[in-house]
Amino acid sequence: MTQFEQLSQRETDVAELLLQGKSNKQIAAVLKVSVRAVEFHLSKIYAKLGVASRTEAALILANTLIRESTGNNLREAAIDGLAKTPDNGEKTISRRLPMKNLLLVIGGALLTTVLVVTLALANSNSKKVEVALTSPSYISTQIISIPTQSLITSSEPILEQIYQLAHEYDQAVQAEKQNGAVEISKDLTSGDEIFFFKDQSYIRISELFEQFLEQKTNLENLYTQIYRDRLQPTPFPTQSSPEQDKAYYDFLAEQADEYCSLESWQKDIQAKTVLAYNPDEGKYLPLYMGDTIARCEIYAQMVEEFRVAPMLTKINQGADIAMIRQIIGNPNLRLSFKTIAPLANAHGRNAAIYVDETGAKYYIDIETARLVSIEMNLPGHPEIPSDQAKSVDELRLIAEQFALTNSSQLVDLQNSLLYEENNKGNIYFFRWDYRNKDWNGTDWSIMPPFLQVGILQNGQIITYINTLDLIQ
Repeated sequence: MTQFEQLSQRETDVAELLLQGKSNKQIAAVLKVSVRAVEFHLSKIYAKLGVASRTEAALILANTLIRESTGNNLREAAIDGLAKTPDNGEKTISRRLPMKNLLLVIGGALLTTVLVVTLALANSNSKKVEVALTSPSYISTQIISIPTQSLITSSEPILEQIYQLAHEYDQAVQAEKQNGAVEISKDLTSGDEIFFFKDQSYIRISELFEQFLEQKTNLENLYTQIYRDRLQPTPFPTQSSPEQDKAYYDFLAEQADEYCSLESWQKDIQAKTVLAYNPDEGKYLPLYMGDTIARCEIYAQMVEEFRVAPMLTKINQGADIAMIRQIIGNPNLRLSFKTIAPLANAHGRNAAIYVDETGAKYYIDIETARLVSIEMNLPGHPEIPSDQAKSVDELRLIAEQFALTNSSQLVDLQNSLLYEENNKGNIYFFRWDYRNKDWNGTDWSIMPPFLQVGILQNGQIITYINTLDLIQ
């Protein structure tokens, strides 16, 4: 059985779009599902492939297609697609040295995947629906009540904002259609008009579409939080053994294929949609929102909480926050715990994620309690005044000092590692890489351990990834 044959049809659809280099938001728009649903299907793909990130999955799937192909064109297309969108729309790194920069993309893309799993939508004319899970006999059954009609009048303005955003986006589309570069044709099946933008027109509309999807997602998150605060659902029960916990969790995950699917939403007579032009499809497509998405999101959150509960007991938030403050050199840095997520660059490892007021993220490996990644929240590539710009030699020294201070392994391994330098605009990357060792047969065979520091030209550290300290 090939890697593709073990995937369901919907997982295959997601995998094919993944190989085209599309972000989660773009995949959601093409398949007309929520971003959460895409994340769930990706998590199922990762589990079946035995990987922890979209990059690893893309490499395995691309290699599968390569073996089935008679030429090299498919390989080039798959890898090019991967390079176009490292992870959820982030900017690409220069491909002047393809392999080197591919590794930089892999190193820079930290997975923010959250499993999308929900329990229950059933048709009823009553005000509430009681959903009983039919599960294996040794797993306890939990009854959860879900209202079929919105409990929240205060959420209506949120939907109005989404409609308004869709209207403003549509106005921009129509203006570009009248004045920009566009090709108009007919759908041979439906007879509907299809129009594709070209060149700069496509770039402008694609950027506006991405902005609309991001704003819609932010408003949906607010809607979901209001909905959950009113609903106050009962958390899932913990089973009596780790084996039963896993069986229960797997059972819940199987239900999500139906409950967070387009087919399920189409049957929901109360589902609300908004039409938005998709520049890659060339036509207007309905996007779901409101209670339909909120229910899916709520149970996704609940199941994620069920999944991470054992890991939460291993986290010392006070100690983690104190360590981050010490490393950053700011004793007053305000931090809050956000979630637990798999580490994209370390198979099977999970990290506690903390966020500061600027949106910067700090990843603490749960097993070792070490800081393994920093992602500063910087828009684009900030301009650095010439009087603040440092030389490459100065930046190299800053990177090396930071790396040696925060890694227990680098000082011993430094002479055995491959050292690389690169830059993208005024961001400079310094990397110590262990890929020159044979990692076949280990969890590191796809992504060998490495340490990378990214610095702005003024000396400010904006990214840090360290998996060297995770090897035994």
